[in-house]
Amino acid sequence: MKEINLKGLNETIYYDECDNGLKVYMWVNKRVNSFYGTLSVKYGSIYNEFKIGSKIYKLPKGVAHFLEHVKFNEDKDTTAHDFYYKNGCDTNAFTTFNYTNYQVLGSEDPTKNIIHLLDFVQNPFFTKNIVNNEKGIITEEAKMGEDDPYNVMLFKHLDNIFIEGQYKYLITGNPKDIKNITLEDIKLVFDTFYHPENMFLIVTGNFNPYDVMEAVRENQNNKEFPKYKNPVRIIKKENKKVNKKYEEININVTSRKIKIGIKIPKNSLKGFDDLKIRVLTSLLLKANFGTTSDFKDKLLEKELISSMTYVSDIFDDYLVIMFTIDSKYTKEILDLFNEQLNNLEIKEETFNRIKKANIASLILEYEDVELVNGIIQTEILNYGDIIDNLKEIYENISYEEILEFNNLLDLSNQSILILNPLNK
Repeated sequence: MKEINLKGLNETIYYDECDNGLKVYMWVNKRVNSFYGTLSVKYGSIYNEFKIGSKIYKLPKGVAHFLEHVKFNEDKDTTAHDFYYKNGCDTNAFTTFNYTNYQVLGSEDPTKNIIHLLDFVQNPFFTKNIVNNEKGIITEEAKMGEDDPYNVMLFKHLDNIFIEGQYKYLITGNPKDIKNITLEDIKLVFDTFYHPENMFLIVTGNFNPYDVMEAVRENQNNKEFPKYKNPVRIIKKENKKVNKKYEEININVTSRKIKIGIKIPKNSLKGFDDLKIRVLTSLLLKANFGTTSDFKDKLLEKELISSMTYVSDIFDDYLVIMFTIDSKYTKEILDLFNEQLNNLEIKEETFNRIKKANIASLILEYEDVELVNGIIQTEILNYGDIIDNLKEIYENISYEEILEFNNLLDLSNQSILILNPLNK
């Protein structure tokens, strides 16, 4: 077993790999009484088109989420929920754009409960009746999503930002997509993607990592898996332009909301890898639009906004930044925002303060078993491995580096979405 020492954080991640390719990451915290296990499959909603060798497969949207639902059936009479209820554990799952995550949280028998997590996720039990019966439940969930104004405005905005990308479509699929999903689709996805080489297990909390790893290895050695098919996701080339520059819709919200989306090609940020892009974008946004920024303070003081949030991430070849503002003053806000975006700045004093705060947060994060589990997941999915020197990366970012990054940012490629309350 390998010990990954997180430099400057005084924390250790235990790492090992089973003969079948399953990677296992463990972080031990003896100060807590609980454990948290997650088994992640690198298959999400954007993988509905893929190829194996020269053969191309196209599936209905929503298959990843549908499979997540039916996966909890262990046989025709038993579900994973039944097992974990008897053992005093909580179990759940979720599907994102690029992966599906199964989880168990408990305080007793960590080894036994982690092994059952592997067993039920890797169990190839599916029937036509289960698939057909689940369609009604998932269709209702999709309809609820279509009625949720926050969900609607997120995917409407993504639809306006992306022209080709799969990110514009509901993770659940729409009711028509769900109706078209078949047992054969479910089996194809399971056989193709639910392979140990395409999964990773993370366990955090109070447990013995050697006991857990020995049990995991024995469990995996006792199972037979076909050779991994190495599926390749088909990515349609995304246009640099946004799909729609401006749109207003009426929706069931209590106050007007303004969403500003900015789409930036990664290749315009030459010299910066994905990690640096995420870190530097975060520092710049926090300085200009964060809780303690002068710009946000000014808008709140003048009562031009009641709230303002932002998120940023990398979507394949693009950095996307999305702002959500509660304000009834659409023109004033858009004018002020564009002025701020055209004059992004970060003073050296502010840069050093935010950098120190982020480094302090890195240290404090290693207290919560669920939070640490999520950090490990994110690093593996985004970068393929644990980042063992993240504190050093933050410490070594220079003021000149963020100024250079800021000069490369072109924030003019925008998609504006205005959400007006129905009663207005």
